[in-house]
Amino acid sequence: MLTQKYLMVFSILILSAGICSAQQKTQACPWQFHSVNNIGLLEGQTGSSFQLQTINGAQFKSWFAGVGLGLDFYRYRTIPLFLDLRKEFGKSSNKLFLFTDVGTNFSWVTDNEKTSYELNDKFGGGFYFEGGLGYKISVSKNNSLLLSLGYSYKKLYETYDYPVYLMYTQNSMNNWSEKINYSLNRLSIKIGWEF
Repeated sequence: MLTQKYLMVFSILILSAGICSAQQKTQACPWQFHSVNNIGLLEGQTGSSFQLQTINGAQFKSWFAGVGLGLDFYRYRTIPLFLDLRKEFGKSSNKLFLFTDVGTNFSWVTDNEKTSYELNDKFGGGFYFEGGLGYKISVSKNNSLLLSLGYSYKKLYETYDYPVYLMYTQNSMNNWSEKINYSLNRLSIKIGWEF
C-alpha cells in the first residue's frame, strides 16, 4: 500500500517534468529548480563571524521555496537547517526580493569555544531565523548574483557539571549542573550565486 503511494507520487513528478519539457518554446514551464549558495558576514554584540549557506528548491513565478543547510560561526559554531521562502518584485531581469529562513540549528562547538574541559560541557541547538531583503542581478539566462541584508537570530544552550564539596555529609562531593541559554541577535550581509 505504501509502495503504491510512493509510485503514484513518483509518476506524478515524472509526468509533470514531461509536460514541462513538452511545452512549446514560447511557453516556459512555470516551475524551475534553483540552487542558491551564499557566503556572508554576521555582525553582533560579540563580534563578527562568517556564515555559509546552500539552499535548493523550486520557483513558481515570483515565489521560491527551498530547504537550506549552512555553517554559522557566530560565537559558537552551529549547523542551521531551515526552510527558505522568497518573493521577487519587478518584471525586469534584475529584481528586489524579500526572504525569510525558519528552522533549527545543531551545535558543532569546537574545543576552543567550550567553557572548560573539566566541566563536562555539552551544547544543544535551538531555533534559527533570518529575514531581510536583497537584490538579484541577472548575469545570464540561468545565473544571478545575489546581494542581501537582513536580521539573523540563533538560539542554543550549554550545560555543564561541576563538583560541589559539602561538609557534614556522608558523601563529601556532589555534582551540580548548570544550564545557560544563548539568544544571539546578528546583522547579516550576504553575497550569493543562484543557478
